[in-house]
Amino acid sequence: MKPKTLLSLIALFTCTTVAQAVPPKAPKLVVAILVDQLRYDYLERFHSQFVDGGFRELTDKGAFMTFAQYNYYPTITAPGHASFFSGSPPMMHGVISNDWFDKRSGEMMYCVEDDGVKGVGTDAKEGQRSPRNFIGATVADQMRLHWGSKVVGISVKDRGAILPAGKKPTGAYWFEAASGNFITSSYYKTELPAWVKAFNDSKRPDAFVGQTWERLLDEKQYPVPDEAAGEGHLAGEKGSTFPHKVIKEEAEGYEPILSTPFGNQLLAEFAKAAIEGEGLGQGEKPDLLCVSFSSIDYCGHKFGPYSQEVQDITLRLDRQLKELFAYLDKKVGMANVVMVLTADHAVAPTPENAKEQGLDGERPPVVDLLVELQGKVAERFGPGRYFMLPKGSLKPKLVDGNLYYDHAVLETNKVQPDALTAFIREWALSTGVFHAVYGRDQLLEGRAPGVIGQRITNGFNGERSGDVVMILKPWMIAGTGKPATGTTHGSPFSYDTHVPVIFYGAPFKAGRYADEFSITDLAPTLSAGLGIQEPPMCMGKPLVRVLK
Repeated sequence: MKPKTLLSLIALFTCTTVAQAVPPKAPKLVVAILVDQLRYDYLERFHSQFVDGGFRELTDKGAFMTFAQYNYYPTITAPGHASFFSGSPPMMHGVISNDWFDKRSGEMMYCVEDDGVKGVGTDAKEGQRSPRNFIGATVADQMRLHWGSKVVGISVKDRGAILPAGKKPTGAYWFEAASGNFITSSYYKTELPAWVKAFNDSKRPDAFVGQTWERLLDEKQYPVPDEAAGEGHLAGEKGSTFPHKVIKEEAEGYEPILSTPFGNQLLAEFAKAAIEGEGLGQGEKPDLLCVSFSSIDYCGHKFGPYSQEVQDITLRLDRQLKELFAYLDKKVGMANVVMVLTADHAVAPTPENAKEQGLDGERPPVVDLLVELQGKVAERFGPGRYFMLPKGSLKPKLVDGNLYYDHAVLETNKVQPDALTAFIREWALSTGVFHAVYGRDQLLEGRAPGVIGQRITNGFNGERSGDVVMILKPWMIAGTGKPATGTTHGSPFSYDTHVPVIFYGAPFKAGRYADEFSITDLAPTLSAGLGIQEPPMCMGKPLVRVLK
């Protein structure tokens, strides 16, 4: 090889290496949007009724993960908000559910409760909130460490505002239903910023009280009946059909707003106020806004995923997102914005709807079954209360599948935990209600087989989880109420685990990707796109195929 040719190749290789080493250009603003209870199929079923500039702006111009799954159990709001931005499952970050039984105190622990702080903007306990129960960090923390970014988390739910925003954001704000105000805690601020006070002073929630929620489109555009078996109703109503009127109740305050499209509208307006008030996206370094829209979740619990109400509230959120994106384009420029959109979980159909479709929907009386179990355990192993009970309770409690043993009673009666677990497993499987039962040692040692077993393992935290985890069969929802209505989520099955994940902006290649993608892959993929370190307890990996 001639020397000149060799030198040319070396120069070419050097230039290529340098070009590849240059980190991606930083955006001005990152917006993380989480839509509570947004099933993946909503973006497919309702796509033809979406407008340009809303969901289509993301699905058509972003990198759309069409087979994204939650890879742990339970699929509940708090773990979802803690996992999607940390890249770690409950096994690691410790937020195993919205509430769990605290074995030290013998009481229930709420995911973001913190008696060591005070409410700001309120004197109520709803202000005593912080991320102290969350172990680890999120993309928000990594952006702060890398750029010194401003970080703001907002939601009508405290856990929705707090958990994605990480350990030391500029602020986190949530809605207090009693007052109709957005509040925070002394963990973040000693007083509300002027822009939050101004928003609260506008009394925006009052404008929604008394309003009527009508269908957005002609009734013929809704393929399901307006009233179906298993549907619930809004506060103050007796029926489950359109139109719906927003009322304010003494017991619930402004909370009835949240089950309607007006709840999402309220938060979208607060998001604009946050961008204005904090000057997000206006500096030399990227800032972050975490927004968690909750009204589809409130609505979905009452009416189910195959209802006119859920279709309508999703269509209306589409229009609300269009308005928010137009504002972002004017304020920051969409070319300077990176976005990610996902959900914290999906949802099951109502059992009644499932049965109509030939599925196995049912509302088993789980509380009664546990009382029966308590008696059978005493018969087999001797008298005693073998399960830890929350203070004031006389009945065993299954906390998102977790049952906690009273090890003092086991020791007194000389009962080995494994023997009790084996007995419970055989009893549970004989009822026809439970799909599987997993013991503590089995999960800690990684001996739970199959995809479902791995999801249970990923959600099991050695410090906070129970001694046995009991999984209901598909489409089974614990019976509550008389008559029981509505639906819920939490299972390890695909109707609860399959959610949309969309990356949008300059770092990502637009397209539809049916790759295997776990929710714990979101944080490292976004981090790689931004050119920053992934969160420290991240167990996922970036999907390189979507990166420019």
